[in-house]
Amino acid sequence: MTTVAFFGATGGCANACLTYTLLDGYNARALARTPSKLTTMLLSQPGMTPEIISRQLEIIEGDATDVDSILKTLITNSNPQNAPNGTCTLVTSIISGLGGTPAISFTKEAKCAKTQLRMPALPHIQLSNPHITEQTTSALLGALAKIASTRFDSFEAYRAVAPRVTVISTTGNLPGNKDVPFWFRPMYSVLLPIPHADKLQMERLLEKEIGLGDAGVLAAGVVVVRPSLLTGEHQVHVHEAGEGGEGVGLEKVRVGTTKAPAIGYTISRALVGEWIFKEIVKGGGGKWVGEKVTITT
Repeated sequence: MTTVAFFGATGGCANACLTYTLLDGYNARALARTPSKLTTMLLSQPGMTPEIISRQLEIIEGDATDVDSILKTLITNSNPQNAPNGTCTLVTSIISGLGGTPAISFTKEAKCAKTQLRMPALPHIQLSNPHITEQTTSALLGALAKIASTRFDSFEAYRAVAPRVTVISTTGNLPGNKDVPFWFRPMYSVLLPIPHADKLQMERLLEKEIGLGDAGVLAAGVVVVRPSLLTGEHQVHVHEAGEGGEGVGLEKVRVGTTKAPAIGYTISRALVGEWIFKEIVKGGGGKWVGEKVTITT
């Protein structure tokens, strides 16, 4: 049975994807620092009920930088500590929409070794933790490595059931911002270098692990989703009953890859979540493995 693990599900894109996942009947597990916040967000979604959440979703309280919390999310055994080697059951897919909390700033740290000073600067986005996606990706890879080495009889046995990993990154990290419209490039360079640097480090960690080949823990592959500038909140739009869990507007989404990126100005968080649900959760994601997929409207 398909079970999807979600990290960062209180963020708009991942919350929308989780909503479509549950409404379409899939089981899911979500790591959240504040489970009540996640539940409240889900119940604000059209069509979502307490019964669906109770039946199909297990929320694990914890932090995505903590390896033990990640282990509890990825292992579907009710008590993984008591399960002997060779009987570990993992989620089939991992979707991460983690990122720092943004805030506009008009100052920057001065380059002075002896004291901490802040100087006036052009407006730019600061993050509550400017290394959050790098840290959580490192923790995720550490958790998968621990599972592979301690929960299975052999590394080959782990690789046979390793979950596929999908992460939400961003456009604007190609040289010259070539996946961003020309008139947006100055804004990206001035306003968004801090969050973009964090996402880029996440991608580099994944690339390094993929480069290990058969010795790496990402046996089922990685899909990097690079949406254009995000708009809107987490609320989805669904069809009438009987038409499944997908919403409306997906036909507006244009898709590209690193070699031929889809260039556009914005995309809503709900559409990003819906695209990931349709292509990765429902479609398996095989056609996108190894790609850095740009999506925009």
